[in-house]
Amino acid sequence: MKEDAQLLESGSPVKTADYIYAHLQDLTRLARRDELAMLVYLLEMAQIEAMEVSKQIRPAKSI
Repeated sequence: MKEDAQLLESGSPVKTADYIYAHLQDLTRLARRDELAMLVYLLEMAQIEAMEVSKQIRPAKSI
């Protein structure tokens, strides 16, 4: 848990978006397991948004 706090204090938007995405995946699995359809939907939408944010702000790789 301390590592999580350090990660979020680092100020890296990409790392933060990736961190949120990973936790949303876990939460979605829990909601799906217990058949919480609306929560699954909302969490999946949040996953998509976190992934898109991460893609948009990730530095472009040099070719």
